[in-house]
Amino acid sequence: MNEIHVLLTGRLGNQLFQYAFARSLQKQYGGRIVCNTFDLDHRSEKSKVADQKFSYAMGDFKLDENVALEDAALPWYADFSSPLIKPVKKLFPRRYFDFMARRGYLMWQRTDYMPIPKLECEDVFAWGWWQDIRYFQDVQTELSDEVVPVTDPLPENQYIYNAASGEESVCISIRCGNYFNPTVKKLLYVCTPEYFRNAVESITKRLTHPKFIVFTDDVDWVKENIRFESAYPQYEFLYERGSDTVEEKIRMMTLCKHFIISNSTFSWWAQFLSKSENKIVIAPDRWFVDGRRIGLYMHGWTLIPAGQ
Repeated sequence: MNEIHVLLTGRLGNQLFQYAFARSLQKQYGGRIVCNTFDLDHRSEKSKVADQKFSYAMGDFKLDENVALEDAALPWYADFSSPLIKPVKKLFPRRYFDFMARRGYLMWQRTDYMPIPKLECEDVFAWGWWQDIRYFQDVQTELSDEVVPVTDPLPENQYIYNAASGEESVCISIRCGNYFNPTVKKLLYVCTPEYFRNAVESITKRLTHPKFIVFTDDVDWVKENIRFESAYPQYEFLYERGSDTVEEKIRMMTLCKHFIISNSTFSWWAQFLSKSENKIVIAPDRWFVDGRRIGLYMHGWTLIPAGQ
């Protein structure tokens, strides 16, 4: 295989799933990964669920050395935004996938798993979410070595690095931001304050001296609504500054030894990329409000009722 073109959409969490999918194909077939930023560059500002324009978010990570960028539109018959393709994708998603896969286009923008057939094309084009561990579980080691920031750690975050290096450090990742957007809230707002307090209660039964580090895009909301210190005055809770870049956040989060995550792709990647052995991962028992299944739940996780 010569090239694996993968269309990038969303923020860093989503982009990493798309890169991981391409990385798995690369491991199997060889070739160069070409990250397509067309959707990010030309369409993301029109999204109803975004609070700001999306952009390429992997530029400050190591990644595989054989990766390139392109800004090029896919042909109309491989464009989910095409008015001709939208009804086909909705009514006949699997038939459309099979038809396109035989021609080198892997088109699957759904949460249920689609097995990938053997590919015999010189170039492959992929457009999808690929949020299922089965798409890339064979490259977990490679990803944990490659999705590493190339920037230097910030001195002002040394207090986080010191705490995260401890044997019983716990990363608590709380997604706020556009999860309060009415459109997104109907789909993804499942983690209530009670979920996070119950998760802390659960993990303290398994750790002797936990130190909690809270990562969130809205520190003030967390302090006002979850109130960890009031519920658990016997434990120490540290908070990120709230102004760091995504690569700095990922570096701090993955250094932690245990995880309490939200139903967020960013949360998910923090625990997945961590090299901590015997890590405890606590997750909400639902990823979507409607209860649909998603292939991101991993063996050994502890599931806590999300609430509501």
